[in-house]
Amino acid sequence: MKFNLFIFVAFLSATCSFAQTPKDIKHVVVYQEDGKFAGWPANNGAWIFEGDELLVGFTRGKYELKERGHNIGKSFQECWLARSTDGGENWQAYNPENYVGDVGDKPKCPPLKKPINFEHPKFAMRMVGAGYHGAKDGRGHFHYTYDGGVTWNGPHRFGKLHQAPELKQAKLTELTPRTDYVVTGKHEAVLLLSSRQKGKFGTDRIFTARTKDGGMSFEFLNWVVPVDDKARAVMPETFRTDSGVLITAMRRKRKDKDVGELNWVDAYTSTDSGQSWNFTAKIGDSGTSNGNPPAIAATADGRLCAVFGERDQGRILAAYSADQGKTWTDPIVLRDDFGSEDNETNDLGYPRLLQRSDGKMVAVYYYSTKDCLHHIAATIWTP
Repeated sequence: MKFNLFIFVAFLSATCSFAQTPKDIKHVVVYQEDGKFAGWPANNGAWIFEGDELLVGFTRGKYELKERGHNIGKSFQECWLARSTDGGENWQAYNPENYVGDVGDKPKCPPLKKPINFEHPKFAMRMVGAGYHGAKDGRGHFHYTYDGGVTWNGPHRFGKLHQAPELKQAKLTELTPRTDYVVTGKHEAVLLLSSRQKGKFGTDRIFTARTKDGGMSFEFLNWVVPVDDKARAVMPETFRTDSGVLITAMRRKRKDKDVGELNWVDAYTSTDSGQSWNFTAKIGDSGTSNGNPPAIAATADGRLCAVFGERDQGRILAAYSADQGKTWTDPIVLRDDFGSEDNETNDLGYPRLLQRSDGKMVAVYYYSTKDCLHHIAATIWTP
């Protein structure tokens, strides 16, 4: 039998490209504690400051082994932070004061006394809503810091955004935002939030809002995904190019009567500071077990990188775009050594992604291995 080497090599290239892993990849434990479950950085946020100082938020609770679902106790879930001063190589976790959940699930939120300086070098904002771990405020609120997360101000409302006519008209009046904002000036920022039908899981849709007065007030701009779209759209993360183009990656979910549950990651683009949006591309599939939100950041050579969890096989994936999100590479595998006591492969991911000054990428997510149960991990690599 003749053996066609060209066809064989082409076959290998087509079937093995998905499994490529960067050669210099390094996995680091950000936070792990026996008897505790740690998870969901994407629900909390991550930030980078001068000198490769990294900060990431996560949810911490009691570890409880369950037949199905997350192995975390429902009561007493805390919002913690972890800091690295060396680009993600070493971390220290802590429970900050005057932070999310410290004054109740639905706190009183006094108005700001003066505008926020969004351009402060150590500014960060943590956005809060309803319907996910450690957050139950359907009106939404936020905390902010000027010292890189050592001390926090708040909570404060997003003005009267929760009463916006556009939300009422769409019957999506319960705010469910995670942390996603883009600073556009000293007192100006564009925020990507989501809302849903009150108490109804899976009805979320993403919209943009804007403040021009340092958070004293907020205005509704537009829906990112049309409200009549049949698929859930939630948990975006947004990158702003040097030319001002906004590119957001988001979590999607839809149930199909013939195929079943579909979960994937999409990219949308705005060229007018969030006032209108266009679908650009599907980034990748995120598994059938409720999917996973993406993280997005730029690489040193100008590409975009998106990282997300794939829950069917317990993997952390990354894809790249060289044309501002219009097309994406096949995903590469950053990690696939998942393991847990209950042998479930779907409790992972929710990453945030940061770029160090040396060009290396740092993806922070929650993960589990047989030797290190549900913890916060970081993967560092050269894209």
